[in-house]
Amino acid sequence: MARFLYTLLYYCLSPFLFIRLLVKHRKSHAYKEQRQSLRLLERLGIFSKPPPGNNPVWLHTVSVGEFIAALPLIRKIRADYPHYPLLITCTTTTGSAQIIKTFAQEIQQKKIIHVYLPYDLPGAMQRFLQTTQPRLGIIMETEIWPNLLHTASKLMIPMCLLNARLSARSVQGYRRIMPLIQPAIEQFSVLAAQHEQDAQRLLKLGANEQSLTTTGSIKFDIQLNQDDIRAGKALRKQLCWLDKKVLIAASTHKGEDEILLSIYRTLKQQYPQLKLIVVPRHPERFQTVYQLLQGENIIVVKRSELSAGFEPLAENSIADILLGDSMGEMIRYFSCADIVFMGGTLLPTGGHNILEPAALGLPIVYGSYMFNFNAINDLFLQHQAALQLADQESLLQALDGLISDKDKAGKMAHNARQLITQNSGAVNKMMALLKPYLV
Repeated sequence: MARFLYTLLYYCLSPFLFIRLLVKHRKSHAYKEQRQSLRLLERLGIFSKPPPGNNPVWLHTVSVGEFIAALPLIRKIRADYPHYPLLITCTTTTGSAQIIKTFAQEIQQKKIIHVYLPYDLPGAMQRFLQTTQPRLGIIMETEIWPNLLHTASKLMIPMCLLNARLSARSVQGYRRIMPLIQPAIEQFSVLAAQHEQDAQRLLKLGANEQSLTTTGSIKFDIQLNQDDIRAGKALRKQLCWLDKKVLIAASTHKGEDEILLSIYRTLKQQYPQLKLIVVPRHPERFQTVYQLLQGENIIVVKRSELSAGFEPLAENSIADILLGDSMGEMIRYFSCADIVFMGGTLLPTGGHNILEPAALGLPIVYGSYMFNFNAINDLFLQHQAALQLADQESLLQALDGLISDKDKAGKMAHNARQLITQNSGAVNKMMALLKPYLV
């Protein structure tokens, strides 16, 4: 009955989901640049049937961040089981763009199949799974879709939930709909939690203890692309910032840009050579943030307006602020910076992944709201590998201290990089769990 009511509600909301996609596509220039078309039929499980051959291994990532985090696992599966095609799905337009950008050649060669995951409607999921016929389904992070899991069970497709994480707030929300969630989560043949607290929360939702294990976070198994690092260094040279101190505000949300801009203006009075990179989390905010950053005695340049060949800017047009209005270049932006502020943390958004800048050996600061990454946050604070600040004034003081004290910044960066090394290995543990389903 719970799944019936859920499905009925989903059918009622479906027209609005399509309208939302269309409106977002129409309003956002970045959306249009990232995708040639909306491919709306894929949202209903309608697309060309893959070429005949071995049944694919299917892996689902929600968007850009989850896909990038899953890349070590994707590459390990392709290396160990090259005879199996790989089906990669996502739900966002930016995620699709990143998948196509990363595996353009493999997609063209039909070694990798890419479509959107349909809306969680029985007919759409039935079409999707019958068309693709995966031998195994892998869902990254925590995506619990009742109709998808029910349909996969009917078709005897084993499902795995890997790199699972659950905040306390998510558990509270899920427990309000336990008659819907518990039967769904019981369908997973394998559940791999990031940390012990995530495993305990999954048990509260009805996970099978025999199917549940803790592997650590795949995000610690970072494989930094050296081309991206070199491109980041070239970007810094292009901006004529080689002898400057560079602060990056990464993955900022509405309301945070104003705070960071105010802090930057204050710091710039003491450190005139200080530069700032602002990378909004959502592409539809690029133009709004660009207008916000404009001000007296401040030169702002867009990443999209810089030459692809990294020709240095003219002396009279050296920027104070770079707006990161591009997708899939976060490693390049981090490689261009000296100090990182991670967005989504000054407001109750829950934070974003700090492991990439940690792997690059950068000191990292963020605000109070890091509940999406509680275990990682606790680990970094315990080992003095990051700073968490309660308000704007303490954030200003912390950044001031890192700019003025090179040894302090260096020690924090060293601790962060060491944590990445010590906690890697999740991919191999996950591969051991998948092996019985890949023979």
